[in-house]
Amino acid sequence: MKSGQRIVLAIAVVAVLIVSGVSVSAKNAGSSGQRATKVRIELRDIYGALFVTIDGTEKKITDQAQQAWIINDGRHVVYSSSEGAGGYENEGQSLHLYDVETGRQKRIMSHYFMVQSVKEVVTSKKKRALLVTMEDGGLGASYVAVVDPWRGEVFFRRWARILADKGDTIVLGFYKEDDWGELEPGKMRPYKKERYNLNTLLLRRVIVNKKENWMGDPDE
Repeated sequence: MKSGQRIVLAIAVVAVLIVSGVSVSAKNAGSSGQRATKVRIELRDIYGALFVTIDGTEKKITDQAQQAWIINDGRHVVYSSSEGAGGYENEGQSLHLYDVETGRQKRIMSHYFMVQSVKEVVTSKKKRALLVTMEDGGLGASYVAVVDPWRGEVFFRRWARILADKGDTIVLGFYKEDDWGELEPGKMRPYKKERYNLNTLLLRRVIVNKKENWMGDPDE
């Protein structure tokens, strides 16, 4: 075999090895990283043990959870717990973020009200937002917060409900104090509506709620 042919053959072999290596690396990258597929809570009374199924194996995360939601394609779990900021009869709850890959946890919201639901939204700018609805045990009113899962709570409105969320926009309906006790939830009509862009809200500073029995609006 001539020297020129040997060089061409050697280059071809190296190219095949490089392509094979890239293919294997890409495959491993795509399959690496643990994912949560299921959550369950064994309630004792108000709170209980949270178990998360990760790659087929169940793992206990905390003993103080009430509800839990899988977000970020299974990479994280958000759960409500008892580390709130006070409120009516100390009913306030907190939200915590659990990192499935590292096992680390952090509190991302501490509030004066009870968490009812959490919905994850991905904006057009690929930013993640958590739409959080809450309720108090006295008046029975609803409250809305937007939480940046990586930083914390960035937006809050009292006596409000989410009427719609589509794309980057949420529409809130606002109600008066007397509305909550007199009307059925499905028949309540807001006295005003407001629209917000989630990308804009996510740029706001983080709200830190001080521990106290509070019934006002931090935005006022």
